[in-house]
Amino acid sequence: MQRAGVAVIAAVVLSSAVGGAAAREAGGWRKAAPLPLARTEVAAAVLGRELVVIGGFLADGRSSPRVDAYSPARNRWRRLPDLPVAVNHAMAASSRGRLYVVGGYGAPRRAFVFDRGRWRRLPSLPAPRAAAGAAVVGRTLYVVGGVGNGSLAERALAFDLVRRRWARIPGPTRREHLGATALGGRVYAVAGRERGTNFDYFQAYEPARRRWIDLPKVPDPRGGTAAAAIAGRIVSVGGEAPEGTEETVYAYTVRTRRWRRLPDLPTPRHGLGVVSLAGRVYAVAGGPQPGLFVSSANEYLPLS
Repeated sequence: MQRAGVAVIAAVVLSSAVGGAAAREAGGWRKAAPLPLARTEVAAAVLGRELVVIGGFLADGRSSPRVDAYSPARNRWRRLPDLPVAVNHAMAASSRGRLYVVGGYGAPRRAFVFDRGRWRRLPSLPAPRAAAGAAVVGRTLYVVGGVGNGSLAERALAFDLVRRRWARIPGPTRREHLGATALGGRVYAVAGRERGTNFDYFQAYEPARRRWIDLPKVPDPRGGTAAAAIAGRIVSVGGEAPEGTEETVYAYTVRTRRWRRLPDLPTPRHGLGVVSLAGRVYAVAGGPQPGLFVSSANEYLPLS
């Protein structure tokens, strides 16, 4: 690894088959109401009791400003106000009832917050970002990895949600199309790629020490992936390679520092949105084949 940190050596424990103990424990993936408009390379986050999907590519290659919210309790989608710009490969995260959307191709320096039913512009990013990951720890929104100024970003970005100021901070090992999430006061950067080469990197950022640490690698290299945190675990879902899209799903347990295989994703996809909500991990939208393909799939895995 290129970043400062202490390598943690741990055994990788995988279940022997999808139909084995992991499948019985989780109950398997289930289908929910499909996304109203199929797309890929979306951003996604949780807002209150709903899952929100933002932007993305449409089947004809156009970017979309569309925003849809899904209620697990009702198994229904509703339309939210469009983002002020059409984007793909944007990043999203939420905190204290507010939804933040930053960067993406189409508006790589712009940032917005959805609050009280409307979008408002935030201070512009100090550097362009797309195909990165975003997560909130405390009062700070972190944007990690991705592409800026035509090359892989060396530094991560941190936005103080109270003072509304951006800062540059150390970044993880350089890569794009990675997954990012937060758990226990850390930001996690999961897998990713560079120029078609998929990585198995797994790193965590400790804000108090301003450093990244290396963790046990993801069992399968993957780019075009996404991640979510749930019940003390980091779950990695989706991805693509020249030979096809990724169906394998893995969970890293922070306490034991081990990876475990979970039931395979029924509709393998890349460029999807992955969030945790109400004891479930949701995988929404994305491309079912490498390249520009779209899906309206909405599937969830119960985990507790």
